[in-house]
Amino acid sequence: MPSGSRSYRQNCGLAHALDLIGERWSLLVVRELARGPKRFRDLESGLPGIGANLLSARLKRLEAARIAERVALAPGVPAYGLTVRGEQLTVVLEDLALWGAELLEPPSAAVETRAVWAAMSMRAWMDREPNPAPAGTYAFVVDDQAFWLRVEDGRSQLRDGTPPYPPNATLRVGRDGFLALAAGRADVTQVHAVLDGDEPRLRSLLETFRLPPSLTLDAA
Repeated sequence: MPSGSRSYRQNCGLAHALDLIGERWSLLVVRELARGPKRFRDLESGLPGIGANLLSARLKRLEAARIAERVALAPGVPAYGLTVRGEQLTVVLEDLALWGAELLEPPSAAVETRAVWAAMSMRAWMDREPNPAPAGTYAFVVDDQAFWLRVEDGRSQLRDGTPPYPPNATLRVGRDGFLALAAGRADVTQVHAVLDGDEPRLRSLLETFRLPPSLTLDAA
């Protein structure tokens, strides 16, 4: 347990957890690592505003807490990933993301909005839906950002980049079009999108891979 001013010094599970991950940016670092291991510069790019020194400090704290660890993406390519203990945090992140989704605002120049952040809430909502999503691998290219979704046995996994094997379907769309699909304000025929592969399966996926129905993200 951290000592001194870093600790709440309360023998409570929540207090102990906050001792480790309650600092600003810590959970957002975990958010980025939840989509797969990343190099330092990619983490910094995924966390606009954090700064290299602060990111380094947060990573050291997460390593000390056995939440993050150093890994190799390839020989000679150092990166950071989540430990088993860190992976256990992703369930907490999903619940927090869904709770916070009610506060989402329409995209604007005042705040950073990225499709993959919405996709994390969408995946969490989908996994809680009573009707299972169609199994398969789905690739998404939203402007210059790529990520993919694997659905199997009623559970799913979201990762950055392109899948390591051919996907069942690929959707290429702009950010605003993706968010319109996510909020249920449009279907793929109403946004400027390119679909490759198994189109019926992708359409079926988009019926459940979405934000909670109470959200519309209508333009301001």
